[in-house]
Amino acid sequence: MLTLTTISNAQLLLNEILVNPPGSDEPFEFIEVKGSPGSTLNGIYVCVFEGDSASAGNSDLVIPLNNITLGSNGLLLIGTTLGYPTVPAATVWKDTLLFGVPGGVLENGNTSFVVIFSPSTILSNVDYDLNNDGQLELPFGASIQDAVGWTNGDLTAIIYGGVVLEQSAGTPDAAVRFYGNNTPFSKPAWYNGDLISSTQFDPLEVSANLPQGAALSPGDNNVPNEGIGFSKVEENELSIFPNPSNGVLFFRNILNTYNFSMYSIDGKLLFSKKESSATVEIPIEIANGFYLIRVESGNKSYKGRITILR
Repeated sequence: MLTLTTISNAQLLLNEILVNPPGSDEPFEFIEVKGSPGSTLNGIYVCVFEGDSASAGNSDLVIPLNNITLGSNGLLLIGTTLGYPTVPAATVWKDTLLFGVPGGVLENGNTSFVVIFSPSTILSNVDYDLNNDGQLELPFGASIQDAVGWTNGDLTAIIYGGVVLEQSAGTPDAAVRFYGNNTPFSKPAWYNGDLISSTQFDPLEVSANLPQGAALSPGDNNVPNEGIGFSKVEENELSIFPNPSNGVLFFRNILNTYNFSMYSIDGKLLFSKKESSATVEIPIEIANGFYLIRVESGNKSYKGRITILR
C-alpha cells in the first residue's frame, strides 16, 4: 500500500532559481523547489517579494502549490514547458505561462524568494510589510519555510528571511543549492553568479564558494553531485564543442582510441562506446537536456558536461 504524506508546515526548500537567462528572459526563468519524495503539497506558496525600500514587502509573484505530489527525486520545477520541454520523469512540473510573459516576470535586483506555508490564501500585489521593518506580516498560522535573496547594492533594500547572497561583481543571474545540503535559511547552502550560457557561470562574477563543476540543471538534481562521482569536472582537460550540441560532439584534444560514456545528471549510464574518431554522435533517442560524459584514453580519464539541444 502506498502512503502519501501531506506537507503542511513541513519543510519545503528552494533549490534553484534563474532570474536572468542569457538573451531573452522568457520562457527560461524558473524557480525550483524540493521536498520529501512522494509527499503531497498543500497550503504552500512560493512567493517573490519586492526589496526596494519604497515598496519593500510587496508580493510581486505568488504561486500556490496545492494537491501536488512530488516524484521520486522530490523536485518540483516552476516554469513553462515552452522553455524546458523535457525534464526527468521523476520531476514534477508546475507549468505556468507566467514565465512566458515577454520580458520575464522575475526581477533581477532587490528580491526575496520565500516559501510559505499558510492556512489562509497569500495574495499577489499585496504589501506584507506595511511599516518596512523587514518582517513580513503574514496571515495567522502562516510560517516561512525557506528564503533566499539578493540586492543590487542598494543599502536601503530589504531582503526577507535573513539569507542574502553576494558575489564578486554584479547581481546574480542564478542561484543553486548545493546538492545534499538541506539546511533552510542558510547562506552556505547556496552558490550563485552571472551566466555566460544557459547552464555555465561566468568565473568573473560569482560567489566566493562557487564549486568546480558548477552549472544549472533545471528540473534535475543539482551539480556538482559527489554521490555520482562527478564532483570535480575537468573541463580544461576535455574540450568539447559545440556546447550546447545538436547531438554531434567534437573533442579537440583526444587523439587516440578512447572509451566514451554518457550519463544522466543523476549518474545513470545512458550509453558507452569505443571510438577512434574525434567525433561522437549521440543517439537520437537521447532527449534534449543536461548530461555528464566521461572519456577514458590510455591511462587518463576526462570528465565534462554537455547540453543536448537538437
